[in-house]
Amino acid sequence: MKFNIPSKNKFFFQFFSFLFICFLPFYSFSNEINLIYKNSSNKVRILFNYEKHIDSEIFILKNPTRLVVDFKTDLPIKNFFKKINFISKHRVGNPFKGIKRVAFDLENKLKHYTYTPIVSFSGNTFGLIIDLYFESDVSNSSKTKKTIVVDPGHGGRDPGAMRGNFKEKEITLLSGKYLAKKLRNLGYNVFLTRENDKFVRLANRVKFARQKSADLFISIHADSTLNKNTRGLSIYSLSERASDKLAQSLAESENKVDLIGGIDLEQYEEEVSDILIDIERRGTKNSSIEFAELVIKKFKNSDVFLLRRPHRQAGFAVLKAPDIPSVLLEMGFISNKTDFNLLLSKSYREKILDQLAITIDKYLREEHLN
Repeated sequence: MKFNIPSKNKFFFQFFSFLFICFLPFYSFSNEINLIYKNSSNKVRILFNYEKHIDSEIFILKNPTRLVVDFKTDLPIKNFFKKINFISKHRVGNPFKGIKRVAFDLENKLKHYTYTPIVSFSGNTFGLIIDLYFESDVSNSSKTKKTIVVDPGHGGRDPGAMRGNFKEKEITLLSGKYLAKKLRNLGYNVFLTRENDKFVRLANRVKFARQKSADLFISIHADSTLNKNTRGLSIYSLSERASDKLAQSLAESENKVDLIGGIDLEQYEEEVSDILIDIERRGTKNSSIEFAELVIKKFKNSDVFLLRRPHRQAGFAVLKAPDIPSVLLEMGFISNKTDFNLLLSKSYREKILDQLAITIDKYLREEHLN
């Protein structure tokens, strides 16, 4: 079956902390297509990079199973090949005039695959990401155990929103600990950014999640606003504007190696660094959006009252990890009397967190990539 790559296509990947795009040095895009790929425990990522837009087709051939990518071009393909799991070898050929074909021989049973065209910020570098997902080997459960970082908002000298004797930092800590317990009972590795009443800088919360190689980051808060009638649960993912600005600043920062997950970007041209960071951030941002939408779908089927347009996007600092899907959950508005009384109720908070834990489990187990 053939698939024509559409002009707009949703990113379909949940990043594993140890899976990043692996580039080797190259100096010119103009006369070749660059091919790079890498694998994790049950996934292979293939990246093609080229200077001009090239139409492509992707399809699977069976007996034996092969992934085939046809580019409508005569440009040569520069390979950075080494033996990796799931792909025994690949071949490059010209089956028809004006067609450059790359065929990958697959060793394991392919579960599904996704693909995404890429355009750099400058608009003069293009690419194609293909993610191959294979049947997981779950014989060793420690290999498939996911890690979640739960971030109880505020703490220490930062009380968060206040109403009377109520301090947001106290409710978020209780909620974070409860959610962590629920997720551990489901078999996940769970870490809290704080386990007591201490102040943690926003950047350090993100750094902590990256140090733990988190598969998901969730920050818990209770909102407040001048409009006392505003109420309801909401969830935030990183805004498009903030994402673009951050990606640009990351490419210019001195901390490129850390932010892209250990790839030494100094050996590459500046534009290549921009592309790598842009790819990483866009995939993470879309994974965050996908998870947020799943959470809202779950709560819409419950009796938890939702804010109008419950999924929103903003430039929260704790959502800016380039490689970890991250969301910020606002359980309600303490500035609203109804929400305030509900948030004081242990049973109500736990009802929210129980539903959230179920959704997290569903998302990570099914890897919601489609």
